[in-house]
Amino acid sequence: MYVLPRNRYMRQANKTMLLTALLAGAATLLPGFVHSAEQDSLLQINEQAPYGRYLTDRQKRSLYLFSQDEPGNASTCVDECLNTWPPYTVRGDLQLGEGIDSSKLDTIEREDGSRQVTYDGWPLYYFSGDNQPTDALGQDVKHLGGKWFLVSPQGKKVPHGERTQAKEANDQ
Repeated sequence: MYVLPRNRYMRQANKTMLLTALLAGAATLLPGFVHSAEQDSLLQINEQAPYGRYLTDRQKRSLYLFSQDEPGNASTCVDECLNTWPPYTVRGDLQLGEGIDSSKLDTIEREDGSRQVTYDGWPLYYFSGDNQPTDALGQDVKHLGGKWFLVSPQGKKVPHGERTQAKEANDQ
């Protein structure tokens, strides 16, 4: 049986090690909750009925625009908004998939110093409810005073299609 040491510094060290182990375990168990394009970033196009063609990242996670944002301006999604709609950010260069118009691509600096990717001026976001590649559960959602839409390769909102969840591999 393991007994925690009575020394207060040792107890603190053990708590720190336990917390580190728990966080490391959570990061490996919950990769769908980590929404960032930090390594080998790629902006690409996915095609799926009923939306047609729309923007995704390397893992085919859907990207959204927020109707309350104005193209070319700073993101209006801050504070609590970021819990549901994390920004699509990059640290290094962003690779472009076939059909992506490089003239529409840019970044804006967020308050925390991160670089959020924009396409045709629209800041791009993930939806925290999308847990699998090609999920589009954030499509046409009214939330936080505006609507959220998938983004077409032309840089416009995808106006059609209801929210959909990706099919399981054995459902196809």
